Amino acid sequence: LDRLGALERLPMPARQAEATALLADHPFNPIIAGGDTLLLFYRGPGRDVRLAGDQTAWLPTLPLAHLAGTDLWSCVLVLPPQARVDYKFVVDAQWLLDARNPRTCTGGYGPNSELRGPDYKEPDFVAAPAATACRQDRYELPAPALGGPREVLVLTPPGEPRGRRPCLLVHDGLEYVTLGGLERALAWLAEHRPDLVLPVCVCVPPGRRTDEYAGGLQEPFGLWVTGTLQPFVAVQHDVGMTWGVMGASYGGNAALDLARRFPGRFDRVAAMSPYVAPEQTIAYAAMPPQSVRVYLNWGVFDLPQLIPMDREFATLLAGRGFACLSEEKPQGHSWGFWRDSLPSSLIFLYSETPR
Repeated sequence: LDRLGALERLPMPARQAEATALLADHPFNPIIAGGDTLLLFYRGPGRDVRLAGDQTAWLPTLPLAHLAGTDLWSCVLVLPPQARVDYKFVVDAQWLLDARNPRTCTGGYGPNSELRGPDYKEPDFVAAPAATACRQDRYELPAPALGGPREVLVLTPPGEPRGRRPCLLVHDGLEYVTLGGLERALAWLAEHRPDLVLPVCVCVPPGRRTDEYAGGLQEPFGLWVTGTLQPFVAVQHDVGMTWGVMGASYGGNAALDLARRFPGRFDRVAAMSPYVAPEQTIAYAAMPPQSVRVYLNWGVFDLPQLIPMDREFATLLAGRGFACLSEEKPQGHSWGFWRDSLPSSLIFLYSETPR
């Protein structure tokens, strides 16, 4: 920051050369300016350069400052040291990856640039995959009430379980594998946490996602899960009929919905950055708290409408005495966040005694 300030005080003809030297000395974004302060540079042509990302609710509302006499733009960000957020530059209305940042994180709409605070720790399963992978089985099951057959991917953790394995239904299941690293997380936990009885994960992609997870197809979807999917998997994989269920965003609402709509069929829920529909709040205010174990999280930089909703729901669960782990992390509404949440959610749901 001091050097940038000094550059601003130089006469115009001297600025471009000094800007080039500054970037040569600091070739990568972000630059840790101390504590919770990060500095980003953009170099290139443009009339208007902005940043959009988790910290702006993906609105291009954070302008970069242009250093007159140069092609250098900069912005200062203040983030918690443990933060991990996604972002892009918006240059004259064109959305671009940060060419000076080698880190990216792929989401549902493609890759974004990734900012990591100095104290952020990547999950071990990302950097050091397990020696043995999960077994993968693929099926196609009829689902006429939902518009046609549904693909199902079943992940079985490596190793011999202590008895019959539990089962976990995963909403947006294929994205949890491809974007969230679910298979790698399961395999890593199987190798490093032998105390856990890890579940067989039944990964189901949505059809009409909004309707199935938070709209008029919730009941038909639930009936398909309990009437077709669960009996089929129980036979093919020798698992019990009481399952857990996991999902993110609208998928988190669907997870909460199945547990309240079909009591006794789902006893564990992981809801990541969930939209919590009013009917879930009403139902969980009346449900026996011993009926379900709940992992709940949201990001400091999550969708603004979700943060108070999730905080209030966490307060409700704690007040009613549910076995619940609620976590607010300095991340956004992203697959990077939900990937990072897999170890803590699975450990909480499948440890002998919940924390």
